[in-house]
Amino acid sequence: MQVRALHSRGYRNLEGTVELCSPLAVLVGENNAGKSNVVDALRTVLEPEAGPRHRCWLRAEDFAHDGSGGDPLTGELELAVELSDLSAAEKGRMVTCLAAKAGADSAKIRLKARLGSDDRVITQWFGGDSEHADIERHARSAVRFVYLHPLRDAAADLRPGRDNKLVGLVSALAPRGDADREAIVAAAQTANAALDVITAIVKARTEIAGRLDAMTGGGRFAQQSDLAFDDPRFDRVVGSLRAKIGELAALEMRENGLGYNNLLYMAVLLAAIADHPHEEEPTLRVLLVEEPEAHLHPQLQELLMQFLEGQAVAHTQVVVTSHSPNFASSARVERLTVLTKAGSGSPQARVPGNFGLEEKQLRYLHRFLDVTKASLFFARGVILVEGVAEQLLIPVLARRLGRPLAPSGVTVINVGGVAFPPFTELFAPERLPYKLAVVSDGDRQSEVEEGLEGAATSLSPRAADLLGHAGDNVTVKLAERTLEWDLAATGNVEVMLQALSGVKPRIGSALKRELTGIEPREAANAILSKVADVKGRFAQELAALLEDETIDFTAPDYLKEAIAWVADEVPAE
Repeated sequence: MQVRALHSRGYRNLEGTVELCSPLAVLVGENNAGKSNVVDALRTVLEPEAGPRHRCWLRAEDFAHDGSGGDPLTGELELAVELSDLSAAEKGRMVTCLAAKAGADSAKIRLKARLGSDDRVITQWFGGDSEHADIERHARSAVRFVYLHPLRDAAADLRPGRDNKLVGLVSALAPRGDADREAIVAAAQTANAALDVITAIVKARTEIAGRLDAMTGGGRFAQQSDLAFDDPRFDRVVGSLRAKIGELAALEMRENGLGYNNLLYMAVLLAAIADHPHEEEPTLRVLLVEEPEAHLHPQLQELLMQFLEGQAVAHTQVVVTSHSPNFASSARVERLTVLTKAGSGSPQARVPGNFGLEEKQLRYLHRFLDVTKASLFFARGVILVEGVAEQLLIPVLARRLGRPLAPSGVTVINVGGVAFPPFTELFAPERLPYKLAVVSDGDRQSEVEEGLEGAATSLSPRAADLLGHAGDNVTVKLAERTLEWDLAATGNVEVMLQALSGVKPRIGSALKRELTGIEPREAANAILSKVADVKGRFAQELAALLEDETIDFTAPDYLKEAIAWVADEVPAE
């Protein structure tokens, strides 16, 4: 059994269906796209492993309301968790939740709520396709969640006391009647008895008792005092345990950084639920983890992703939210659910694994979605380029054109070559619905001997094929030849020679003399030949020069069009 989808109506900013991958679902997307709302909705419908106080209870503000946070737009909401791939035994337990309309081996746990006249939330539970509130508690408890909240204070969550998370772990390992439980109590009793014969403790106890008697007069107000370890009761002893972590030795948590403390916290909670029997075991546990990458450096993020994939086996499904491109790139593409905010409507959930991509394409994307390319899942618009030169220069040119990319949520991604198609396949109105501009070289060549007046030019076969990938929200913009050639041919010879001199001083100076009075398109050939082996360094120098707004520079039309395409929500200054 697995959670296949969350259906929502009237709940916060969610409207519609959010599909979840199994056994690991990684929810990614920009801020306020609804990732935490999905997790909270699951926490509202499903049963918490740790007891009722860990449930996410509905409040009046959970009903969809306008952007100003005013009155609710609706007085009713409905949440439904759809389950699929139920075994025969699971169908028997969840007979009141079976949902034939969703499939032969499917079930639904549904919650309907309405606001009363005093803003009190009135809820009813339903199972499957039924409109009768007759779902069994036994069926609802078949699916339980464990929640790891974001921005956790691991040191506080593992602090000795009643809420110490170690209590759950040790209690599971030493249930009532187990010899280990009795041994833990006996060890505490032995420790307290050992204190009673230590001279310093005896003297301290006597001095405290004497002063206490003096304070109370030793009469009817007299009080008994003692010095001891915590009461020799199982829950008190275990609650006083402290989790420790360190590289060379296990240190107190206050002596460690937040990242490793978070890992220790997750390890404790996961150990507490791993294969330890409870009174009534769920048939599926859903582990909900928000922003597990917090305070972790990139290598640890990747290792954590690998670990979570390993946890998502047997009867455990893991749902993770993340703002980290590094974390997202560590997951397989078919594990992702992308929440997007295209336009002003409700967030839309898209699952790349359902885009119909071939296995070869999915493997390619997994290999090439490094931390920089995975940022496309967090953007509102994307410009794909084939090299570092375009990646460096396009953001600078966008600012000079009065269309800075960051306010539009646009990211420039270098695919490191011309293999654009696997990335373009991700974008379409029914896939990733935001805008994509592909910027590449046209590599136009004369169809007859170069230099012959009137000779026609044509795109390279690769560039011509790339044009076929344009669509409703995908545009392809091609240079006439290549970036550096087009920049020079547009009339930017002087500043480009200045940039070249910063990389190759002697060649730059000599070329400046040679090109005096030469038409830009002719000069472009010479400049391209000199920067061909230093394109990255040249782009760095040119970008630095263009930060000076007083320097004249004209962007080629194909770059202007690409920038305008993805940044059209921000008017040009």
